[in-house]
Amino acid sequence: MSTLEFDGIKDYVEIPDDAGLSVATTGSLTVAALMRPDVLTFPNAESTGYVHWLGKGQIGAQEWTFRMYNETSTDVPPRPNRISFYVFNPQPGKGVGTYFQEPVQAGEWIHVTGVADGQTVSIYKNGVFKRSESYAGVITPQHGTAPLRFGTRDFNSFFLGAIRGVQIWSRVLTDAEVQKVFSGSIPTDGLVAEYRLDKDIAVDTTGLHSGQIVGASWVL
Repeated sequence: MSTLEFDGIKDYVEIPDDAGLSVATTGSLTVAALMRPDVLTFPNAESTGYVHWLGKGQIGAQEWTFRMYNETSTDVPPRPNRISFYVFNPQPGKGVGTYFQEPVQAGEWIHVTGVADGQTVSIYKNGVFKRSESYAGVITPQHGTAPLRFGTRDFNSFFLGAIRGVQIWSRVLTDAEVQKVFSGSIPTDGLVAEYRLDKDIAVDTTGLHSGQIVGASWVL
């Protein structure tokens, strides 16, 4: 399987905005991806030491994102190599997230699934449920104009590593379905986008949301 590598400086994939990529459209969204951090301290991180490695949002149009924190995160309390999934109000960017924080090796492939169900956000590692957090009454996701990006979210941080096998569903996947996705069986019910990332463009196998690769390189 091909892998798309990101240099941590300027590489990214961009898919144009579409309502099907937003939590607000159906009230539910599941996003799954294989990610491989090649360092544990990213050279181009946000001020408190994290990168957005896949997400949809920008100033005034925040929606959802995955983060990974540096090994040397400056947040209080520290969040070394925490991997998180967040949903946001569109502005001023208030978010609620959930996470797992376990030992990570540079170069290790990790399958991450984030779920928003209208009440809570949940996160899975390698098909196993890890944690959830309620956002009901705090966050009201809305469809904004931001594109979907891999390798960055809004150009304020860049991921150094690799990403492949990204899927997005407009519904909540069950625990059993998340385990099947980790094992390589992709449910098609509610599947709005699937990026195998094995072509010179970011082809969506559903035919609806293909995008552009900027700088990132292929490795077989």
